[in-house]
Amino acid sequence: MGKRVLFGVLAGVVALGMKFYNKSSDSQELKTHLVSLCAGNSRCVQSVETNFEPCFDQAYKMGGRRQASHLQSDEFIMCMNNRGASYFKVSK
Repeated sequence: MGKRVLFGVLAGVVALGMKFYNKSSDSQELKTHLVSLCAGNSRCVQSVETNFEPCFDQAYKMGGRRQASHLQSDEFIMCMNNRGASYFKVSK
């Protein structure tokens, strides 16, 4: 019985760790992409550096048992544009 509990706890820790690793990886990739879209515009880059983390944390949903983690792009871009100049938009 003790081994089953230990295995269950370890599996839960690994699953939670993977969710946070994926969030961090997604964050780094998106930030790099946004800075590249700024194409050397220093005000745009400054806006990304200043506003990225709070907006990403607000718009990133960790998911659940039956739903994958994802970024709500409309919410993220709206937050970025409301906190600074409107440099970005979402096209669907």
